[in-house]
Amino acid sequence: MMEMTRSILKHMDLPNYLWGEAIRHSTYLLNRISTRALKDETPYESFRKKKPTLELIRVFGCIAYAKVDKPHLKKLEDRSRMLVHLGVEPGSKAYRLLDPQAKKITVSRDVIFNESKGWNWRSNIAD
Repeated sequence: MMEMTRSILKHMDLPNYLWGEAIRHSTYLLNRISTRALKDETPYESFRKKKPTLELIRVFGCIAYAKVDKPHLKKLEDRSRMLVHLGVEPGSKAYRLLDPQAKKITVSRDVIFNESKGWNWRSNIAD
């Protein structure tokens, strides 16, 4: 698990303080990958007795645009915020998202992803 976590952090050039989120995401992935020990069954299937859905999996650390849920937006106000994807919120179909400037995690279901881009942590902007 630590190898996957290290790879995830290095691949997207993420800061080490996100290691807990990377471990959570690694666990989420490993529970949905078949293993020889369970004879081509996933740990998720073995525990829940149903196949896991993989539609929520996105690239960890990619840019995510979350819908702004503010009532009475003015015509020219932004309708989304640029955040960093940190995986799926446990027990829901929502995503964990980090605002790198405020260092605050939010949860949202209304998200559009740009999986080919990541945050530039050196200059604190999107690449």
